[in-house]
Amino acid sequence: MKLKSKTLLVLLLTIFITKQPLASARPTLEAAAQRAKETFHSKEWREVPDEALVRANRIKWNRIAKAALNLPDWVEFGLSQRTRFEFVSNNWRTGQRNADNTQLPLQSRVRLGINRGPYWVLFEGQDSRTHFAQAGDFAGREVANKFDILQLFGSATFKNVFGTELRTDLHFGRMTLELGAARLIGRNDFPNTTNNFDGGHLSIGNNKDWRVRAFLTAPVNRKNDELDDARNRTLFWGTAFESTQNKWASGEIYYLGLSDEFDRQSNRAKHLHTTGARIVKKDIRQRSDFESEQTGELDYDLEGAAQVGDRHGKDHFAWMAFARLAYTLNQPWIPRLAGEFVYASGTRNPDGDQSATFDRLFGLRRPDLGHTSLFGPFSHSNLIKVGWRLTALPRDDFRIFIKHHLNWLAEKRDALSGSALPGFSNLQDRTGSSGSFLGHDIELVGRYRIRETTDLEAGYQHWFKGSFFDGLTQLANRGGLPINGEKDTNYFFVQTTVRF
Repeated sequence: MKLKSKTLLVLLLTIFITKQPLASARPTLEAAAQRAKETFHSKEWREVPDEALVRANRIKWNRIAKAALNLPDWVEFGLSQRTRFEFVSNNWRTGQRNADNTQLPLQSRVRLGINRGPYWVLFEGQDSRTHFAQAGDFAGREVANKFDILQLFGSATFKNVFGTELRTDLHFGRMTLELGAARLIGRNDFPNTTNNFDGGHLSIGNNKDWRVRAFLTAPVNRKNDELDDARNRTLFWGTAFESTQNKWASGEIYYLGLSDEFDRQSNRAKHLHTTGARIVKKDIRQRSDFESEQTGELDYDLEGAAQVGDRHGKDHFAWMAFARLAYTLNQPWIPRLAGEFVYASGTRNPDGDQSATFDRLFGLRRPDLGHTSLFGPFSHSNLIKVGWRLTALPRDDFRIFIKHHLNWLAEKRDALSGSALPGFSNLQDRTGSSGSFLGHDIELVGRYRIRETTDLEAGYQHWFKGSFFDGLTQLANRGGLPINGEKDTNYFFVQTTVRF
């Protein structure tokens, strides 16, 4: 991978600007960190209201800034900042004019909440911006959304409604949402910008191992330099039953509805109904979780969803399936080997009157498919993916994984989803003569927890492009493929994340 001198300079600056503030503030931070850690581990964690909306690990960390300011228990206050350097070679998206893409995305968040009895008001602001982007790069609202409101809602939690011992959570306002493995709706982790929604959310359960959820929202329309607003003529709603009663068969059953007429162009509306189920057994993350003399442990994640309605003026029926089967050994480094399979249907005849291209709605891609942000060639749409993943934990503060996947279009006449900049058409050979093989990719990622407040993460992914791209070069105008887009692509990133 050939890096320019500017790239190396940006990398050094990234490390420098992150290191300097931490060094100068170290004594104060260490004292506050110790107080926050003692509070966190010696008392019951004071639950914040969006833990009912998303996975706790998205928002749960020791509140060091709160401890440093000696704020009372009824105030929620948290800060986080992520600095990332990214490099992509041999761009392939239609509309990309530069052979390589080097950027420095920055994401900063502030959380402020007030609690009185069962009631909360929570504000979370996010500033997402990128540096060194050039015309023709992958940029815009997928990468930048300058200071805006990520969450602003009121909530109420009642833990024994009408003496039934059922817990009820109600949220109303702007919020982030997550369901299950987040394949169809999730709070973005790796991308620089984040999906959010305006509306209401209701959850009722026994506060232990099951709950029923329902929500009615309007997805938020991100704008680079203006305050975001709800998307007109678009509604997103759903309901789900979630259970963790049996560790061998946890999961959820769900229904999600989308009515999207935001794009007023002819035949661009979508009215989709998605029903699915997931069954999962969680993997082991530390050796203490093994039983005495246990040599290993099996875990799995199985999900399937069917989708009906009308899409782009056509009757629509599509489906998606995911399977992961893994085994963790009771050995040093706790090695875990997993086999993975993804199927998301495509449309066999794009010129016909039927649509079968699965719509991933507002789901996340990185956990199953590989890195996103400036990279992200794969989506839960018109895709077959099969491969393996090996995860290891050399130390409690260091985690590493390597994976290898093979990739095909589910239908060779349908498009490669997400392979175009806004305003351009996705890569597609409507004759099917280019075939379906997208190639295979190898990914290596390591994450090191420097201290309680700071993570360092780096990764490399090499995409050996398949015969589909060679076929595109034989079409008129290369089928929209940029120059050198058929050559293998390297992706590299390094980032620091600081949470207070």
